[in-house]
Amino acid sequence: MVKKDVVQFIEGHKWCGCLGIIEEVKELKNDIRYLVGVPMPLQGIAYIFVLKSENAIERIGQAILVPKEEIR
Repeated sequence: MVKKDVVQFIEGHKWCGCLGIIEEVKELKNDIRYLVGVPMPLQGIAYIFVLKSENAIERIGQAILVPKEEIR
């Protein structure tokens, strides 16, 4: 998964069923950490850290409505 991918939290996670967009990808020593932005109506955006080893998110697709300078 890469920056600006649209993801969904899978069953068993606190945010199960919510859609989000990967805002940041950081490679750690033995894992990968994703920062997922989840839009919350009338409240802004919740930012959630997820490790790849948690298997808590699945890729849905690529966000297309982002400024060109932010695409990969």
